[in-house]
Amino acid sequence: MSTETTTAPSIPSTDIDPFAMESLRDPFAADGAVRELGPVVYIAKHDYYAVTRFTEIRKGLRNWRTFSSTDRPFYEDSEFRPRIVLFEEPPAHTRTKSAIMDVLGPKNLEWMGQYFKEQADALLDRVLDQDTVEVDGYQDLATAYVLKVFPDVIGMPTEGREALLKFGNATTNAFGPASELRDQKLASGGEAVAWVEQNINRDALTGDGLGAQLYAMADEGRISGPEARDLVKTVFAAGFESTTAGIAAMLRAFGDHPQEWLKLRQDPELVAKAWEESVRLYPPNRFGGRWVPDGADVAGHRIPAGAKVLMMWLGAARDPREFDQPDEFIIDREMPNGHLSFGFGLHTCAGNLVARLEATTLLRSMVERVAGVESAGEPRTGVNYQGFAHEYVPLRLRRGSL
Repeated sequence: MSTETTTAPSIPSTDIDPFAMESLRDPFAADGAVRELGPVVYIAKHDYYAVTRFTEIRKGLRNWRTFSSTDRPFYEDSEFRPRIVLFEEPPAHTRTKSAIMDVLGPKNLEWMGQYFKEQADALLDRVLDQDTVEVDGYQDLATAYVLKVFPDVIGMPTEGREALLKFGNATTNAFGPASELRDQKLASGGEAVAWVEQNINRDALTGDGLGAQLYAMADEGRISGPEARDLVKTVFAAGFESTTAGIAAMLRAFGDHPQEWLKLRQDPELVAKAWEESVRLYPPNRFGGRWVPDGADVAGHRIPAGAKVLMMWLGAARDPREFDQPDEFIIDREMPNGHLSFGFGLHTCAGNLVARLEATTLLRSMVERVAGVESAGEPRTGVNYQGFAHEYVPLRLRRGSL
């Protein structure tokens, strides 16, 4: 609860519930409607403030002292999301995030890129066994690829990985109001939590993966043993579901816009831009949480001290004040201010480096082998609190080398 007035008079209030089933089924409509009410809106049902527009979110995320990460709406301890890094601020955050950034440095990215390319090529060679094939972009490409390569580079064992799909699904529902949906999602992830907890232990990891490197930092005294374990879990929790969701969304975007695939084939140098545009159009994460211990000014509106805040990435991704034709997929779009789909500022998701490498590597392999991409049916998205992810992306791929 806020420690000042319930709501500042100048801030619009709404009875739209971003966590109602109607909103979860169409979050772009719900979050877009809240965005158009104002740059900051009081969500009456849950007593928090939503910062809704691109410019205001970006400014807020730059100022981590005002918009603190140490608390947020609906927070409770979760076995799916360790507090380390995500809830920390300097100097603790500087130390732990630097450990992650070191293992995601150029040397590791180089060998990971080579490995991702080998696996992407092998996957596509299996899938493209006829001149024209119909596939589920979510299951046959995004999930098959990420479920193989990402746990591999961490150093996790192969057996039992299927449970990780439920772990990722539960992770995106760990923060939000109590409900039957949330209870079901978290309960379904129980088996996966047990697998993850067992396989992030040092003795379960291979000796040359990212996980082992984090434990080696504990040996050097840079971080503690428990911190190393939590960082391994954090890297996995942050990188698996969002990467799978991002790649599936990228494939859906090309299926819906086959002319953009032809544009990419004509200019493969657009691969990196295509990835950024796809995660702008379909952010894997719907929001991020903060609180304002001393209050905050947002576009002339005063959020009271002690208030909880959600930064609404998904609504901001289609803010017409920032993006021309915000609902369109345009792979050569210029984005001078970037996007917010992996956060911004101090708490920019470190895992986005690996996600980008995984996605662009797969996309390059597809460009080399696939002459045409088109939708083969109606895509289906999941119902989640925090994540935005597809569950089914029917595609028709036409084989053809460059």
